[in-house]
Amino acid sequence: MKKFLVFLLAVVAAGLFAFSMEDLKVTVFGNYNFAVNVSSTPTTVEATAANYLDFGLDLTYPVAENLDLGLGLGFAWLLNSEASPLISTDGTPSQNALDLFAVFKYSVELDRESKIVIRGFGGASWPMEKIAFDRVGWVFGAGANYTRYFEDFIVGFGAGVEMRIYGKNSVIAVPVGANFEINF
Repeated sequence: MKKFLVFLLAVVAAGLFAFSMEDLKVTVFGNYNFAVNVSSTPTTVEATAANYLDFGLDLTYPVAENLDLGLGLGFAWLLNSEASPLISTDGTPSQNALDLFAVFKYSVELDRESKIVIRGFGGASWPMEKIAFDRVGWVFGAGANYTRYFEDFIVGFGAGVEMRIYGKNSVIAVPVGANFEINF
């Protein structure tokens, strides 16, 4: 647990350093994830029971024209407790997970007020029942959002595909959701 807290402190310090940069983009997102394929051992979980919500934030910085790179922090919550064995690496079921991932975004301008953002991410995911470095799972995904500019912020909606792997268990889902971005 101490190692995890030190690691989390390092991530927060990196985030605070990122806040000191100009052109930092903070995106808050939320998705409803429709599970389409579930592989679980030793229990059997139906895909319809494995739908979940996820939300979090991305801190990105532009590195080239229309290309942003950064870090993300997310939280996933299974809607049905019957699916909690899916988020487990050692047999201890958990209904939610904490995600830490790298993120990239590529934007295609449609006009002066809107764009399509292609977002990809991947990183570690920890079941929240017992957070420890030896109980890590993985989360990967990609998606596209239509976004519209307003005064000082951007609002978007879209869909994609996401995969979560915890030991022998995995979930493939289609996230549908919205995002809200503030540029500094």
